[in-house]
Amino acid sequence: MYQIHSEVPRLRWPWVVASALVGVVALTQLSPFELLGVSSALVLIGLIAFRTEHGRDIAAWTTSVGVGLMIPAVPMAVLRGVNSF
Repeated sequence: MYQIHSEVPRLRWPWVVASALVGVVALTQLSPFELLGVSSALVLIGLIAFRTEHGRDIAAWTTSVGVGLMIPAVPMAVLRGVNSF
């Protein structure tokens, strides 16, 4: 049976850190919800690509960038949502 947690060591941690920094800068131009949508789509595409045998490197890159973009997007989206009340 395929298990997602077996792919965690394949993440490219320098890409996660770099894309988190890019995400912080992107928040000046995008709303947190737009950035969260983009990052969620990248993670979903990466997880789907992990299921193929030949796309594992591209999947690791795509998922790493998506996770990195989520790091600044999630707290800002929560803050924006809390401040809307």
